[in-house]
Amino acid sequence: MAFQDRSNALQALEAEFQAEKASSLRKLEVKLEETLRELSEVERQLRSLRTADRRAQIARHQALRKEAEHQRWCFMVQREACGFVNHDDLDRYYPLPPSWRE
Repeated sequence: MAFQDRSNALQALEAEFQAEKASSLRKLEVKLEETLRELSEVERQLRSLRTADRRAQIARHQALRKEAEHQRWCFMVQREACGFVNHDDLDRYYPLPPSWRE
């Protein structure tokens, strides 16, 4: 195989890797956004909930928050894999709400 052919093959492979990293990053971002929206909805419900269901909703909130925290960490790791090392924007765009307690 000629040098130019190998170089082109490596460039194509690198482009494929970069596209896959970007796709993975977007999937993680969408999943995090969905979990944060669901978490926000549970918080909204908790503000008005005064029944026995409140305890179950608090447990749901805690579980969702833990999941969102994990998803955010995965998103941060994938950002680093894509070359983004500054994560200051994560706090601004994907803030985690405080834990909800009775």
